[in-house]
Amino acid sequence: MPPLKIENFIKNSVLELSAYKINEVESGEALKLDANESNYTLSRNIKKKYADFIKDTLINLYPDSGSKNLIRLLEKFYGTAAENFIFGNGSDELISIILLSLKKDVAVKIPEPSFSMYGIIARYNDLKTEPVKLDEKYFDLPENISGDKTKDKNSKKIFFFSYPNNPTGNHFNRDIIKNLLENKNNIVVVDEAYIFFSNKESFIKYINKYDNLIVLRTFSKIGLAGLRFGMLFSGNKLINEFKKIKLPYNINSLTLSSIEFFLNNFGEFDKNIKKTVGQREKLYSALSKLDYIHVYPSDANFLLVRLKNKNLKNKFDKFLNANNIIVRSFTGDMELFYRITVGTPAENKKLAGYLKDFGAL
Repeated sequence: MPPLKIENFIKNSVLELSAYKINEVESGEALKLDANESNYTLSRNIKKKYADFIKDTLINLYPDSGSKNLIRLLEKFYGTAAENFIFGNGSDELISIILLSLKKDVAVKIPEPSFSMYGIIARYNDLKTEPVKLDEKYFDLPENISGDKTKDKNSKKIFFFSYPNNPTGNHFNRDIIKNLLENKNNIVVVDEAYIFFSNKESFIKYINKYDNLIVLRTFSKIGLAGLRFGMLFSGNKLINEFKKIKLPYNINSLTLSSIEFFLNNFGEFDKNIKKTVGQREKLYSALSKLDYIHVYPSDANFLLVRLKNKNLKNKFDKFLNANNIIVRSFTGDMELFYRITVGTPAENKKLAGYLKDFGAL
C-alpha cells in the first residue's frame, strides 16, 4: 500500500507552520522563568477551602457556563453586563474564534515583536498578516499606523495589541489605539493578559462606545494558568457573531467552579500581584547593574533584556543551558533578546547571582 500523501488532505497554511514549542521540565529541576506564569502557590488555608468548595462539582453533567453566581461575580469584577462577554479555554481559543470569523480579505496587523499566537492562528486560518514594526528604543507604535495617508486607507484591518505588550513589557500609546477605533474599517483587539501588573486603565469601559473594540482578559498570569480560562469582551454587534461559532461546553465544570471560588477569594491573588510588582522592580534594579545587558522597563510580570554584544550570544546560551536556567529566547531580529519571568524572591536572587557570575567570566 502506498504511503499517505498528507499534502492531499492538509492545507498548505498548516503544512508550512512549525509546532509551538513548550519547554517541559520536571519540577525543581530548573530555574524556570520562561512562561510568564505566577510562581507563587496558594496558601495552605486557601487550598483547603478550595478543595472543600469544588468537591461537590458535578462532573457527570455538562458544565454550566451560565451559573448565576459566577456570572454575577464576573459582572461585578469587570463592571460590565454578561451579554458583553464570553468565555474561552484560555485566550488562545478566543483569538482563534475572532480570526475564524473573519473574511479572507481582512488584513491582520500585528506589532513586531508581540505575542506569537496572533500570527500563528491567523496563518492557519489563511489570513494575510502584516507586521507593524515597533520603535526599538521605546517599543511604541508608529504614528502612521492607521494608514490614513496610504492607498489602502479604506481596506479592512484587524489590529492585535497586547497591553502591556508581550514580550516588551510596555503599554502602547492609548491615543493611537483610540484613533484606530475611530475608523470603522478597523477592528481593534486589546489583549490585557498582563494588565493586573500595571496601573493603566482597562479598555473594557469603552466596549459600548466603540462597537469595533474587542478586549481579552485572563487569570493565567496571576496564578491560575492551569485552569485555562479566558474572557472576551465586546459590544453586541461583534459578540453576537462570536457566540455563533463558540463551541458549546468549552469550559469544564471544575474550571468554572474554581473561577467562582477564586473571585470570592481574590485578595489572595492581589497580595501575590503586589509581591510580583515589587520583585519586578528589585530584579530590574539588580539586572541594570550588569554591564553586558540592557534591561527594559516593564509593566508586566516579566523583564525584557538584550545582550549589548552579539559576540556573547553563543556563550550566554551555553551558560543558561549549563545552569538549567530557562528563559524565553528569540530568533531573527530579536536573537539578542531574552524575556525573563519575574519569579519568587528566592528565584530572582538566584537568577541575579547567576547572571552576575556570567558577567565576571
